[in-house]
Amino acid sequence: MRVATVQEIMATRARAVFSHRINFQEVGYLTMPKMKEWCEANCTGLWDYHSTHALYFRFEKERDATMFMLRWGGAEGNKLK
Repeated sequence: MRVATVQEIMATRARAVFSHRINFQEVGYLTMPKMKEWCEANCTGLWDYHSTHALYFRFEKERDATMFMLRWGGAEGNKLK
């Protein structure tokens, strides 16, 4: 029997909490703070973002992800699950 690594366990937890992800190819330097402010003001569930190696926002609630995508768009191929 194989024991999962810490990275595998944390990745599973992140998927369970943040089940909706919106990817971006690029975001302007001045737009990112506006996107974060929008999330702080409008999201009712947990949300998170990454902008170092990959650019994406993650959301706990489908409604938050949908409203964010309607407001800010996202990379082609984004699909809410």
